[in-house]
Amino acid sequence: MNERTPLKIHSDEEAQYEIDDSDAEETVGLSTGSKYLLGISCIAILYLFTVFLPNMFIPAATNLVNISKISEIDAVLSPVGTSSSKRHVSRLILIGDVHAHYTELQHLLKKVKYDRKQDYVVMLGDFITKGPDSIKVLDYLIDNEIDCIMGNHEYNVLQNYAIFHGLQQPQFELVPDAFVPSTIRIKDSFNNDPEFLLAKKLQPKHIQYINKCSVIKRLGDTPIMGKNKPKGVIPGIAVHAGIRWDITLSAQDPEENLEMRSFIGPYYNETTSDPSLPDAVSWSKIYNMKQKEGEAVERVSVYYGHDARRGLSLKEYTKGLDTRCSRGGELTAMVISSDLGKHDEVVYTEETVSVQCQE
Repeated sequence: MNERTPLKIHSDEEAQYEIDDSDAEETVGLSTGSKYLLGISCIAILYLFTVFLPNMFIPAATNLVNISKISEIDAVLSPVGTSSSKRHVSRLILIGDVHAHYTELQHLLKKVKYDRKQDYVVMLGDFITKGPDSIKVLDYLIDNEIDCIMGNHEYNVLQNYAIFHGLQQPQFELVPDAFVPSTIRIKDSFNNDPEFLLAKKLQPKHIQYINKCSVIKRLGDTPIMGKNKPKGVIPGIAVHAGIRWDITLSAQDPEENLEMRSFIGPYYNETTSDPSLPDAVSWSKIYNMKQKEGEAVERVSVYYGHDARRGLSLKEYTKGLDTRCSRGGELTAMVISSDLGKHDEVVYTEETVSVQCQE
């Protein structure tokens, strides 16, 4: 065979080429099948980590009970024994909005020399959310049997908890007949809302603790402070945002107590959470004026938080203790003490103590 002779392919070689083509087609078929199996595996892994495993670790749900409108501390602030069955404490410590800043809470309690046997602590609401350690704060409050009142953020977490677990929305006890609870305010990015994400993580013990925080808490006798010394005694209450001066405590609207910042003029019997509205005046300014004029329905001194814009605000009948801890300000406590005077009379005094917060 010379260079011009066509290459002749024998029949057995043709068969061999046909076998090779068949093998190539089979190889392509295996590759497609592998891709299919890989896709199925990816979907399964995605489901495992985004649906199945998270649901395995979602805490069991606990039913919500009605939120108490008014309660009282389980202690008596007195330097001497009384006939009361409640335990006697020498100091009452009221702490402003912690907003999940566990480290700062510990620093504050250390600074006031907190003694669990001698002191009674009340959180003024908004002790969770915004900061880094909501669950650590809750665990500490539960373990140390620290008392609390409901803040707007705790209430929102309960609402989100009810939505997530398919429970009835939280209700208030002892509400006025005309009061109708508002529907939950859910943002467009519902699943990414921090309070919703926190609610998903909470154990039954956390929810039960929050759920027992009342809207208003009676504190017993507290001092009316003059410029340099106490000038009298008045019943005190703790509430997160404020109270209306023109109605009794039992007739208060719970959501106003959680949200209000100002009264609307000219009659100042309507509240708002927006102090920039026309004719809006700080609720504490009007409340103090009405107390001094003798027009307030209830003669009580009010210790509250919530109003970070106005910061520490100490007036004769109102004491605002939200000092912007969640924004790099301070965390503040009001320490109310009782001692025996020169003539064996009980003397009540109070002072504020603060620590710096990390933003």
